Amino acid sequence: MRDDVRERFFTPFVLPLTIIGIMLVVGISLSRVLLAVSEYGAAFIALLAAGYILAMAFVIEARTRITARALGIALAIGLIGLMGAGAVAAAAGMRPLEEYGGETAEGGEGGGGEGGATNEPVWVAVDIAYESAPEELPTGDVDVTLVNDGQIEHNVVIEERGDELILEAAGGETDEATVSFEAGEYTYYCSITGHREAGMEGTMTVSEDAELGGGGSSEAGAAESSEAASDGVSEG
Repeated sequence: MRDDVRERFFTPFVLPLTIIGIMLVVGISLSRVLLAVSEYGAAFIALLAAGYILAMAFVIEARTRITARALGIALAIGLIGLMGAGAVAAAAGMRPLEEYGGETAEGGEGGGGEGGATNEPVWVAVDIAYESAPEELPTGDVDVTLVNDGQIEHNVVIEERGDELILEAAGGETDEATVSFEAGEYTYYCSITGHREAGMEGTMTVSEDAELGGGGSSEAGAAESSEAASDGVSEG
């Protein structure tokens, strides 16, 4: 490369942008890996990454005659390996959220579908978890709702109905449908890659004796709450 090109173009523009790009790729890939594995696994991988950086620094310092080609190959191998691990981790999805705060699914906060079971025909999804889900539903036509309070897409699939997709919503959105259920035990889950494996599944019972808590549907419950609030204001 000519000296004038290096000084006027490569050094002030290309080199800094390349370094920033590599840092972004490394940061994103490493963060995906750390979020996909367990807490102990994340700590171990972080130590390995730090050890690799220190080893590379030691090699460069100890062997001042190392060629730029050999150094570039070593860095490229590490970068490609990290990008591949990040892609695999992204496909697997994040680990269950309860691992962050120590909460379990049975505790009802950030757990799987059975942690926040109710008789409302509403699934509330967060990132890689059903925050609440129905425990019992009546037979016949039922208005069901998926409220996605997470940042990524979630759905509700019923295994005993031939893996039928009944609800689907992108992050921050809500989906509604009317589904006819016969009496029996049903397994529901999120079919997005890695989500069921991370704990987004549960079971519910459908029976003739089951009653919907709060009146039957999310819209009805919201209407009753609004009416009660209006009555309270008028009485005051």
